[in-house]
Amino acid sequence: MPVKSAFLHLTRVWLSGGRWVVMLIALGALAWAYATNFWQMLPLRAELARPHPMEVSHLEMAGLARNDLKLDFSRGVSEPLNNWLPHTTDGLVRPLWPWLAAWLMDDTEGNVGRAGWSPRFATRVHLAKLSATLAVLVLLGLACARAFSVPAALLTVLLIGFGVFLPSGRFFLPDLLFSVLFLLTWVGCIAALKRNSLWLYGAIGFFSALANLTAPSATSLVIVFVGVSTLRWLWGWMLEQLSGVGTSLWVRRNHWLGLMLLVVCHLFTVGPMLSFGHQKLGDATPFHWRWFDSAEEMRVWTSAHHTRASLKAVSPTGLPSFENYRTSHSTEEIRSRLHKGTLAVAGTVLPREWGSVFPRGIFVAALMGILLLLVFMLGFATPRAHHAGQALHPETAPIVFFTLLALAVCSLDFGWDVPVMDFGNRVLALYPPLVLSLVWACEALVQRGRRRKMRLPVLLIYETVLWLLVGLGVWWMIAFLQPASITA
Repeated sequence: MPVKSAFLHLTRVWLSGGRWVVMLIALGALAWAYATNFWQMLPLRAELARPHPMEVSHLEMAGLARNDLKLDFSRGVSEPLNNWLPHTTDGLVRPLWPWLAAWLMDDTEGNVGRAGWSPRFATRVHLAKLSATLAVLVLLGLACARAFSVPAALLTVLLIGFGVFLPSGRFFLPDLLFSVLFLLTWVGCIAALKRNSLWLYGAIGFFSALANLTAPSATSLVIVFVGVSTLRWLWGWMLEQLSGVGTSLWVRRNHWLGLMLLVVCHLFTVGPMLSFGHQKLGDATPFHWRWFDSAEEMRVWTSAHHTRASLKAVSPTGLPSFENYRTSHSTEEIRSRLHKGTLAVAGTVLPREWGSVFPRGIFVAALMGILLLLVFMLGFATPRAHHAGQALHPETAPIVFFTLLALAVCSLDFGWDVPVMDFGNRVLALYPPLVLSLVWACEALVQRGRRRKMRLPVLLIYETVLWLLVGLGVWWMIAFLQPASITA
């Protein structure tokens, strides 16, 4: 059989179902490796008896949420139903993760906290984390396999699962849940910039609200989306006024109605927490914890000021706020905190050393190199686009602008909190959107290259490099994946 005929035959077999066989087998192997190692990270009894102060705060909040789950309609209907929803907060600890954990408690475990958490409760929580994250990874892999090549889909699952989910699952903190919700919000923003259907705005409002019910800092992502999408609306309006030409699948008339829907869905979801904060703390959005210079100072102050009366007793000049912080710190000190915090976030999210910490930075650098080479080849080494199917997506510019601006703003936001958030892996929530955006961009360029008759060796080299990156991830798993060495 001639070489060309054999290649065409293998291509037909691959496209007719071979790729899905390989994908399912490889995805099953990754899922098994992830589940095995995640379960081995179950906290030891000594760790359960001496939880970190941040874990203690979440455990105490879970105990309070456990009491609210018992509906008592003897004093009415609306109050028990409102209390049943996740709402209790002290300003720092958000209610969704303690509320979910409360469902896993029994009545004898409702007083957990400074005394630690029981092994039975820890086992149930760990099993719930494993089941939820494993389901997310499998669904993510299947969704990526529909749109991406097999190695790109597997690489996405490997980097997010072993680079973010695995090191974040050991502690009684909402980091895993926040990473998933932050990623869903990010994907919703990208999808709405490509084609702004109204339901996408509602989804962004809902997922961002759930993320805010889990941990702070999701609001900055939504603010960036609102700003970029509004600029997109303004650009479309200017084009229509100047040339009278409509603009792709992005419908301008949906924008303002969509933003209203986003706000309504967001406020409806976080409403119980805002109401509780206003009622019990005197502030619907208490962010006093952000305006300290150290985590210890923040914990001492917040533990003594977590009620409306104690907060009202503090004078306006002594209440932690941006205005008071700006008054007591020079501009250079504020810039230094932002600069050092952002560098710390970059160092945590993108470590480049080959060792027990998953080398997230190496994989991102490789993907960025691939993306730049594809951009160069598509611009200079392939025929020009002759129709819309060969050109880049018409909304490429807003999407790229949003991605870069959101990464910068969220890095600054997380970086500001570094001095007071000294425990946990919340900042790793930036890594899944970064990985997915890079893989998404590479695959989109390759698809355009195929339509422009890009040379076959280039496509084969591209997929070979992705398989090598998958192999590099597997090599790291074999070399370093031991229960005692899995860190952030």
